Amino acid sequence: MKNIMIISLLMLLLTNGCEVYKSPDPDDFREDSTDVKKLYIEQYDPIRDEGQYWLPLQKRAKDYWVVVNATSNDNTFDDNSLRNTILAESIIGLTALAVNEGNSSTLVWTDADNSSYTEILKRLGLKENGRQTTWELLEYHENVKSHIKGYVLCKTRNQESLTVATIASHVYQSVIIEQAYEDRIKELGYELKYDARYKTLADAWSEFKDKCNNNALVLMPTLTGNLKSFAIANRLMAVNYYKSFGSTARGDNKELFEEVLDWLKPLSPVLGWESAIEGENVFVDPVSRSGNMMVPSDWIWNIPMMSQDYKNNQPGLVSVTNPQFINYSDSVNYASFFLTDGDNVQWMMNDFLNNTYFLNNENYDLQMSFGLPVANLSMISPIQLDRIISSQVPNNTLIEFGGGGYYYPDNFGINKNRTELLDEISKKVAAHMRQHRVKVLGLICQDVNSEEAKEAYRAYIQNNNQLIGIIAIQYDPYSAGNGEIMWFTNSDGIDIPVITAKYAIWNYGTVNMENQGTPTYIATKINELAENDDMSFSLVAVHAWSKFKDIGDSMDPIEENIDGTESGPLPASWCKRKINAKTKVVNVEELIWQLRMHERPEQTTEFLSTYY
Repeated sequence: MKNIMIISLLMLLLTNGCEVYKSPDPDDFREDSTDVKKLYIEQYDPIRDEGQYWLPLQKRAKDYWVVVNATSNDNTFDDNSLRNTILAESIIGLTALAVNEGNSSTLVWTDADNSSYTEILKRLGLKENGRQTTWELLEYHENVKSHIKGYVLCKTRNQESLTVATIASHVYQSVIIEQAYEDRIKELGYELKYDARYKTLADAWSEFKDKCNNNALVLMPTLTGNLKSFAIANRLMAVNYYKSFGSTARGDNKELFEEVLDWLKPLSPVLGWESAIEGENVFVDPVSRSGNMMVPSDWIWNIPMMSQDYKNNQPGLVSVTNPQFINYSDSVNYASFFLTDGDNVQWMMNDFLNNTYFLNNENYDLQMSFGLPVANLSMISPIQLDRIISSQVPNNTLIEFGGGGYYYPDNFGINKNRTELLDEISKKVAAHMRQHRVKVLGLICQDVNSEEAKEAYRAYIQNNNQLIGIIAIQYDPYSAGNGEIMWFTNSDGIDIPVITAKYAIWNYGTVNMENQGTPTYIATKINELAENDDMSFSLVAVHAWSKFKDIGDSMDPIEENIDGTESGPLPASWCKRKINAKTKVVNVEELIWQLRMHERPEQTTEFLSTYY
């Protein structure tokens, strides 16, 4: 039986080309020998806690209420408005806090109008108590009321008071009330416990620093409700970088933010986002330097309930391309497309699982590769990660993008013990990747070719001998690495490549930049490269938010930028159809294996010989 199976596999290797490998029954290989070789498809680790988790753990509840009209950040007096949202978030946070501290078994879920949340709620397995408004929960239900001691007052005109009230909410175990609602809350018998109306973030830091846990941080703009429940449920510090929503007019909290980051325990998640008015690096950079991970997760609801008991609810395995089934005899160049912004958890929760991106029909032929926040999503919403993995298109590659968040590996931890922190974070990320069978790591650097970036690449490769390669882009511009390939040796003595982006599909309006521009422009560049290079391996970043229009067979390098409506895989497919036969489009995993076979043929052949 064993010899027949080996012959069959060799025939597939010779005839099938690149296919997602379907594992045969391992018992078929054990019938006549105790000297069993390994199946590549089965090289992953069992799910277990190896110290890789960094999100505060929410304890599991038994039942929940659904709160309605509580998802708007509009600063109005409507039923569904910012005022009601911050009240609902405080109720959600306080009930989750009560569960965490062993005083309750009831949570509250906000009624988010999104198919992902609907599906997650179905699979959580908790008993629903009913649908209520914020005021009904505060008036009628003891399993909510009994965990609320009063109210914290804020006012939207002093925008920072909303952040202060978030922290005061868990300190005083009180709901957040905008001053317009004060009479109403008093009528229900609740008492004022803290007045945040005239307080600033600096005041909150001075008063409440010693009452907050430092194993995570929430960073959100002032006039928002999102993530307040998560901060309250875990007794966290909350911060706003800019003092005014979407504006630099009232200044920022740069120095205070850096002081908070210095206090934060290294390798902690900073959940949320800020208005990128001056560029996102103004807050991502200090997070990186402090040895912590920015986790883009601003427009998310229901983290406490989605993340409960995540260690015991981990999703399964991604599909991978088996390198033994790749045709290495093609005398062509190779190119691969990958979608950017895969670190963005809120995108994965909202608009990723749709026909524009992950479920686009073009993914089948394009062999698209997708960055995913595998590590963070496995903790924030294991069910959503499982939904994404289960929807993976054959021959598409899933990449752990960011290495546990959005930070720059080349300056990670330089304000602390950088060497030690790089070693620790790379081991944590390796555990997440190995347990979900993710073979490629994606990173974004300030300078992809710097010695500091190389130090980081080396750490990730040394601490994960199942990693087949790293792809790297630069913060600005993405293609600054110019396709340079660097090699580092892993713990098994095998050379692993780091491939920098050669091109980027990006809408710049009326111009194209060097190696960045429209689908047609990038196709032209790839064709030119194939004419002048003995063998090229081009990594193409597809900017997730750039929109283009289809211009058919026209080779106009700019026209696609004008009045475009399509983004993601579809524009990448227009680029592919204009790439000539001298370049073959493959997924990122095959790109890496083809590169390894071309540049390290003996080593790669020997590696493959150890597997069926």
